[in-house]
Parts: sequence; C-alpha cells; structure tokens
Amino acid sequence: METMRVLVIGAGVGGLAIANGLIDKGHHVQVFEHADALRTTGAGITVWSNGTAALRELGVDIEAAGRPLHSLRSVTETGRLLWEADLGEVTERLGSPTVQIPRRTLIAEMAAALPPGVLHFGRRCVGVTEHPDHVVVEFADGGSAAGDVLIGADGQGSVVRREVLGGDPARPTGWASWQGLTRSDLPIAHGHQTLNIAGRNAHCGLIPTSDGLLHWWFDMPWKDGDPVLSVADLRQVFGGWPDPVEELLASVTDDDLGFFPHIRHKVPQVWGGPRSTLLGDAVHAMPPAVAQAANQTLEDAWLLTQFLSNVDREPAELLRAYEQERRPRALKVSRTAALTSAQRSTPLQRLARFPRWLATRSQVASLRSGSDVLRLARQPQVQVA
Repeated sequence: METMRVLVIGAGVGGLAIANGLIDKGHHVQVFEHADALRTTGAGITVWSNGTAALRELGVDIEAAGRPLHSLRSVTETGRLLWEADLGEVTERLGSPTVQIPRRTLIAEMAAALPPGVLHFGRRCVGVTEHPDHVVVEFADGGSAAGDVLIGADGQGSVVRREVLGGDPARPTGWASWQGLTRSDLPIAHGHQTLNIAGRNAHCGLIPTSDGLLHWWFDMPWKDGDPVLSVADLRQVFGGWPDPVEELLASVTDDDLGFFPHIRHKVPQVWGGPRSTLLGDAVHAMPPAVAQAANQTLEDAWLLTQFLSNVDREPAELLRAYEQERRPRALKVSRTAALTSAQRSTPLQRLARFPRWLATRSQVASLRSGSDVLRLARQPQVQVA
C-alpha cells in the first residue's frame, strides 16, 4: 500500500505538520478541524534545534518568520546569575537553530504550504469506528469520512484518544501560566536572548519573538478553585524582580493576559487501534517547564511520516512501529518536564551556578537525548518487525 487515504483530526501544530509530511510523500490527506478557521490563539513557541530540524525535514522553513535565539540566561529573583547557555554553539553542534516564533505565524506558515482542499473547518469529531480494511470518523454535523489511517492530533482533550483508548485524561500538575505576546520597546524584545527568572514560589520568562514582539510568562502554583490572577495581581507578586519585569507588567493589560493550567498525560504503551494513532498533546501533553511540547509534536510528525513513507506493510504494523520508536524519547522528555516543574517548589533550581560551557553542553545533551530527528534525520531508516 504505497498511497494511503489519511484522516487527520485537528489543524494545530501537529495536524498541519503531519499533513505537510505525508502529502510530500504522495499520500491523500484530509485534515478536519472543529473550529471555523485556523486557531490563532496562544503566545510564542520556542522551536528548539530538534523542532527546526523536524520542520526542515517536513518541508517548512521558519527561520525568516521567527527570531533566532543565541543565548538562554537564567537568574534568581534577586538577579544572581545561575547559568547561561550559548545557543549559537548548540546550533553548531546539532546542525539546526533555535527560533522563537508566534504560534499564529507557525500555524499560518504550515497551513500555507498545504495544497487547496486539504483543510476542512467546522468538522467536530464525535466518533471513530475501525474496520479491518478502513476507519470511519463521524462528525457532529451528521457527516462522516473514511480512510485507511486515522491520526489524532486534536490536543490534550483528544476525542480520538477517548474513542480509541478510553481512560485516563490528563492530570493537573499544580502549576499554571499567565502569559502574553505583546509589542514592546524594551531592549530584550529586540535582542536574541531568552531570560528566565527563578523565584522561591514563582518563575517568569521573557523571549524576543520577531518584529518587536515579546513573549512573556509568569508561572505559579495553582489548583482548581484558586483565583485566576489579573495583571494587577501579577504586579504585586513580581514587584522588585529583576529588570525588566516591573516595566513589562506596567505596559500590559488584562486584555493581553492568557491563562492556562499545566497538565500531564500518562503516556500509554500503545497509542491507537489497528488503523489509528496519536501525536502531540493528544498522547503526551506535558507541563511547559522545558518548553518541549510543540517540539515533541513536530518530532512525532516527522517520525510518523518516515514510517508511512512508501512502505509496503499493513497500517497496524507501521503505526505500532512508530509508537515503539517514539515513545521512549517522548516519555523521557515528559518526565523531565514534570521533574523540572516539581523542583520549582524547592531550592534546587536556585542553588548552583554553572559555567557557560557546562550549561551549553547540558543543553546539547538534553536535546539529543529526547530527539529522534537529531539522531535519524541524516540517514532515515524505517524498520518494521
């Protein structure tokens, strides 16, 4: 079966990425999105070396649309330097840059690369039925679609996951983010350095995101029932923090503020049925502590494309082989994100100061260990048991 009819549920980062990859390999792909248009909410996305490598392999180049990052600096709430990683050296060692880009721009770039007729809006998936030789998706409007393979890329509340696997929803981690993406005159918005600030009971970050836009976030412990803070509340909590935190908060309003609780999925052993699988937040939603969620989604899309590329095997074999190869690294990154998030409530992240070379090498090692594309992209090989 060299050409397959592939149904993709969700037109977010993962759905658009896998559509680009599989169409390039000659498959017939249809993407169904429950919203009436592309979703342009969200702030910025840090696309690390593994993410830009995956996008490049999928035929999408975002370097001109985003802002390259050259340095990652971490300090305490008193301004004491903890470490600084040289992202230029990371790029040299891994062969792909780190780019900060507005989520809406990344979505638009990937959607623009698709041929007409691939995207279908206002189609909310409500049911999945798998047959020996095909899979059927049912929609809320009473319609349906049939294909050879179904890919659930419909996010942390995935209907495909519920229909195919049932069971465990994502669980809250006890933290939440207040974030935004605003135009700024602050010097950091026009540079190439990410600033992370680690406090005793809170963290924040500022990341330049192209064209004078600044992505900023404030993380604090939060559980269901706690109040959702306003900008005025954030000004009180983060008063006295290192520059330019107070100046930033003085420049934004509640209309600029987005809020999302952090969650984490239990990553299952098997991600789908005989003719279905999952990718991205639908299968391994994770807290943003290591900024890898979107990158792991792009990794999924790249690897799944490799396994579905001109291989004469039954879909179930290919899908399980993709999951078996991908799961260990996705699980490792998810666990690292959860551990890093948990450590934010302890002094561990604020005690030691690391030299620049060690911080840089640690970044390289971390990215490599959680990546399939950095290991395999130059010599992609698909092996099916």
